[in-house]
Amino acid sequence: MRSLERYVHALMANAGDIVAVLSSDGRFIDVGSACLRVLGTPAEALLGTPVLEHVHPDDREEAVRRLARCGHGASVEDGGPFLCRVRHAAGGWRHMETTAFNRPDDPKVRGIVIHARDVTDRVETEQRLRASEALYQTLARSAPVGIFQTDRDGGIVFANPRFAAIAGLSPDALSGHAWRASLHPDDRKRLEADWAQAVAAGLPVLLNLRFCATDGTVTFALCQGSPLTDADGRVQGCVGTLTDMTEYVRTADALLMAEARTNAIVDAAADAIVTMDGEGIVHSFNPAAEAMFGIPAADMLWSRIDRLIPDMVGLLQDGGLAVYQPGGEAHGAGAVREAVAVRGGDGDRFPIEVSVSAVETGGRRVFTGIIRDITARKRSESDLIAAKEAAESADRAKSTFLQVMSHELRTPLNAVIGFAQVIEMRLLGTGEVDRYIDYAGSIRQSGEHLLAIIDDILDITTIEAGGLRLNETPVEPSALVGEALNLVAIQSGKRGVPIRIDLEDGLPTLFGDALRLRQVLVNLLSNAVKFSNPGGTAVVRARCGSDGGVELSVTDTGIGIAAEDLPTVMTPFAQVDQSMARRYEGMGLGLSISKRLVEAHGGTLRIDSAPGQGTTVTVALPPSRGMDDA
Repeated sequence: MRSLERYVHALMANAGDIVAVLSSDGRFIDVGSACLRVLGTPAEALLGTPVLEHVHPDDREEAVRRLARCGHGASVEDGGPFLCRVRHAAGGWRHMETTAFNRPDDPKVRGIVIHARDVTDRVETEQRLRASEALYQTLARSAPVGIFQTDRDGGIVFANPRFAAIAGLSPDALSGHAWRASLHPDDRKRLEADWAQAVAAGLPVLLNLRFCATDGTVTFALCQGSPLTDADGRVQGCVGTLTDMTEYVRTADALLMAEARTNAIVDAAADAIVTMDGEGIVHSFNPAAEAMFGIPAADMLWSRIDRLIPDMVGLLQDGGLAVYQPGGEAHGAGAVREAVAVRGGDGDRFPIEVSVSAVETGGRRVFTGIIRDITARKRSESDLIAAKEAAESADRAKSTFLQVMSHELRTPLNAVIGFAQVIEMRLLGTGEVDRYIDYAGSIRQSGEHLLAIIDDILDITTIEAGGLRLNETPVEPSALVGEALNLVAIQSGKRGVPIRIDLEDGLPTLFGDALRLRQVLVNLLSNAVKFSNPGGTAVVRARCGSDGGVELSVTDTGIGIAAEDLPTVMTPFAQVDQSMARRYEGMGLGLSISKRLVEAHGGTLRIDSAPGQGTTVTVALPPSRGMDDA
């Protein structure tokens, strides 16, 4: 007993733990000095106070039970350490691990010996550990990804419910290597090989895996793991995550499929399709664009579109295509505009039609332009307009022709009928034989005039139908000119327009149709006389051409022809003055027939004229028409 007494006094004086003696009713009768250090309360302040006043209310019931048990009978222990909370002088509670010994029979003690050790740090550490574990478990259960821990061989030590859901297994079926049974057969060997390699090297694991459910559903997952090592750096296992990538894979596949479809459509499109940004920098250039602009896509990517379409950037930035509004929303397909494009190789300019749509992504607008080469359409439109104008011109020419024909035919026919009636009815009496003879001559002249009109119409009809045949024989140019002059001599005399002849010496004999060539000269001379003012002079010339051929020309000093009217005078049934009150008579066939007859001989007919300065018509026959070359 003395040893216990000495032990108690020693503990009370020197121990870091609190040692105290309680009376049978639970009051402090002696307290060690450690009380001040542990609880912040001097020992003397506790003497005589009930111990239960210093115990946390939640722990008092157990403390009462323990004290009651120690307070009955002889010397006993309370049955082992008791953990309770004791008030600290600064406020708050300290966790104390307490044991009690009842020594009522010891005259030096005569009470209950209390031994209390401060275990606050240990208890709080354990509480934090339990809270951390609870938090980890909560996070693991609610995590959107699978969380796992394995041993060195890859056997599952821990896995959360999400891991089981991704693998398509129940949580009970995950332990050990059983989870590998749900892997796609093609992924098992790869997993084993990569896992062994990563463990041997102590490296992280990164694998794409497929899990096959019993209903045939395939889940795509990304497995990421990091090695767990011991104090010596040896790999003991692995911790990591399993992420369901099924939606991502399906979305990526759908995007790839959509991109493939889009590329197929764009590549097969007949129209050029170009994507560009707001500055006109080209991002894509389909095969149709390569063919249209004659430049490879590689040469256009990251180049400016205005290299090919000068007005394109302006159309994009000023809203001309109704798809760009600064600060506003992007629009779909805008208006269709026509523009001019430049081919990359030869710089040839051609018309195009442009339609642009815009989308906005990442704060940037991307424009898609559909471009169509409308050269053929423009040509067709031009041809249609020309055909329409030609049809309208032909319609006007027909109306004019009918009017002119009516006038030209009625005039000589009226003369024929009128003079014939005078003769038939002997209106002048029987003695006016000479007058009747004159009338008969007028009838003959009118008939010849009608015959000439009919001949001209037949000639142009034959020529237009391709039925002209030349009766070619040797022809002397001088004789040709002389015969033509004889045929227009009467007309020349009546108009008072003399014709001067200018023949060059040494002209070669021609080989051609003498009748048709004379007809050409007669038409030209007749026009020169008709369109010259009385007193004027006409000149017919024949000379060797610069190419060795023969040129026949007729020059007058008449009214002349404006440059814009030259095509009209070469058109059948057309005259510059088409009115019924025109000054000069005629069908308008002379020059048209002459031109075709000259071309039938391989030559050309050229008109040089100006209003008020007269006209020169030149017939150029090729060298092959000379007898020396025939």
